[in-house]
Amino acid sequence: MSEATPPTLISATDLNAVVSSYLNEADTKRVYDAFLLAADAHDGVVRKSGEFYIFHPIYVAYTLADLRMDADTLCAALLHDVIEDTDYSKQDIIDQFGSVVADLVDGVTKLAGGEFTSRQEANAASFHKMIAAMTQDFRVVLIKLADRLHNVKTLGVRKPEARRRIAQETLDIHVPLARRMGMNALRTQLQVNAFHHLHPWRVAVLEKAIRKHRDEWAAIHSQIVKALTDGLNDKHIGAVVFPWKSNIYRLYNRIKNTKGQKQLNLLSEALPIRVLVNSTKDCYVALGVIHQVFPPKVGSFKDFIAIPKGYGFQALQTILMTPQRQLVKVQIQSHEMHRIAQYGITAHLRYPELLSSSNKSKQYLNNWLKQVEEIQQAESTPAEFLEDMKADLFLNEIYLSTPRGETKVFPKNSTPVDFAYAIHTEVGNQCVGATLDGEPCRLDMLLPNGATIEILTSEDATPQPSWLNFLVTAKARSSVRSWIGKRKKHEFISLGKQLLNKALKPYQQDLDSILIENMKETLKTLGMKNKKALYTSIAKGNQSAKIVARRLLGNESLPLITEDDEQVLFIKGTEGLAVELQSCCHPIPGDMIVAQFDTIKGLKVHRSQCPTLLNARSLQQDKSVHSIAWIDEISEHETFLAPLIVQVRNRVGVLSHITNLLEELRVNIEEINISGDTEVKDMYFLLQVENNEHLQKISESIHNQSHVLNVTRPF
Repeated sequence: MSEATPPTLISATDLNAVVSSYLNEADTKRVYDAFLLAADAHDGVVRKSGEFYIFHPIYVAYTLADLRMDADTLCAALLHDVIEDTDYSKQDIIDQFGSVVADLVDGVTKLAGGEFTSRQEANAASFHKMIAAMTQDFRVVLIKLADRLHNVKTLGVRKPEARRRIAQETLDIHVPLARRMGMNALRTQLQVNAFHHLHPWRVAVLEKAIRKHRDEWAAIHSQIVKALTDGLNDKHIGAVVFPWKSNIYRLYNRIKNTKGQKQLNLLSEALPIRVLVNSTKDCYVALGVIHQVFPPKVGSFKDFIAIPKGYGFQALQTILMTPQRQLVKVQIQSHEMHRIAQYGITAHLRYPELLSSSNKSKQYLNNWLKQVEEIQQAESTPAEFLEDMKADLFLNEIYLSTPRGETKVFPKNSTPVDFAYAIHTEVGNQCVGATLDGEPCRLDMLLPNGATIEILTSEDATPQPSWLNFLVTAKARSSVRSWIGKRKKHEFISLGKQLLNKALKPYQQDLDSILIENMKETLKTLGMKNKKALYTSIAKGNQSAKIVARRLLGNESLPLITEDDEQVLFIKGTEGLAVELQSCCHPIPGDMIVAQFDTIKGLKVHRSQCPTLLNARSLQQDKSVHSIAWIDEISEHETFLAPLIVQVRNRVGVLSHITNLLEELRVNIEEINISGDTEVKDMYFLLQVENNEHLQKISESIHNQSHVLNVTRPF
């Protein structure tokens, strides 16, 4: 984005003047030919604003030409709505402009809304498609951002509801994408324009207050700038010092997110000042001089030169205190850093001398795109992908270190599991613990800025579905979701095989003894692709194992086995995917158990006397109850959740005595709730135990404690 922002309505002549100033004659003609095709395709079409549609693609191309983008990008910008809105096809564009331009146009083209049940579903699928194209060619997103910039600038003609929806979508998706590209000038334009349409009244109030404050404090602000300039000149540092216009959207967000602050107080707001110098060395020298002119606010200094932000931004930042008690937020950059911060991965096109420096921005982008490719390989829906990407894009960074001293950038509120997946997918999958600055920490702990994290792994460990409740990075969330999807498929297949073998057993048969011809005929009759599909369908209750068994035996007239003759199905019970232990009764090994079929969760396992289950059966809500039992060998490392209710006299220290006892017994507490009156309290503990016998020993140990009146297991 140039310092002189182009007007909303520009002509082909304006575009040609910019294009011809830096492209050769042949490329300029290609761009003009793309304009002619776009003009023909959109001929007679008028936007809601009343202007001819062709002015929209011209503006998009002009925005990108202002960044000095290549001819392919400009052609695609002019044609970006042709496939979506006209009779021209992708092949038409290939024939005239080549496959590169056609792929760029196709990447930006939204999927047809008629294929989806809602706007949200269509938007999510289109976003997924665009990001997939971006991993192949980042120029797709540049076109989309320029397209969105013009759309958000011309939202005034839309209905209020549409304006708010599009403005919020811009802030949620397009602004963070621009930030990922390191293009802060474009990001700011998107933010400010979207904010105007999202909260026009609040914008008007803020702008009026800012103008008034600026006028009243103009003399003092000029003195501050002069004092800093004179101080730097005295030390012979060639510096440019100037006030920086505050981003009104970021100012609004800061007020909104500050506890106890309900309105704008510009007297407490820091005056933003930019200092541009010639080199990295001069940045640090200038910092020392500036701190001599005005003292710094304690703890305000940040060095983003030594440790750049996640998208490559570099600067020194400090906050000063003036005699007038005016806070001054100073950002010091070299001219090179400033240009790269404004134009990101396109900086070298506008400033060719920055080619090697801007490669850093592209390197950061490429590293992120590699993560995006990994996320795309996970088995997630477009809606899940969109949510993961929004979480990953819309971040405030924290900086964490590995034990070897390598610094990594993470979103705020990241956890040790997010850190583990950033190292490698397998490290995340096998994560069992972590240390923070050498001390053990919980896997769901929010990591503080600057911490050193070490991940502990075990080859036997697997991801936990509950991790999705606290993970924030897209890489971690998609990896866990992918593992769950694959494991769930495997477990449904395994469960279906067990059920079918169970149905065959009364006939002295099993799957290994079934004739190949019978299996093929059964699959064909039932419309199943293969045996795995059959087993999955049985596990989900869509096919009756007993009926399928008779078909496999080639004799559907065989008598059905009665309930009394039914074989018991053995389960391990800790999968939590195709076999789910129910939280209403918390069954554990050693309990008598039964299971209900659920088409989503597979077998829902209850204790046989669970009130929830008995009530459902009495109401005939579910007749598909199956006899099951625990396998004989369950690993000693596996634990199960079980509750205990401990009734105690209300005395000082009774809770700590019980928790200390559980610590001595090496029993982990998942949850504690306390209720009761002034004399007697009921303490509810949810514990991790090995089996029924282990729980009984824990119960007896607690019962022996002082002031404990009773210990019971619910139900």
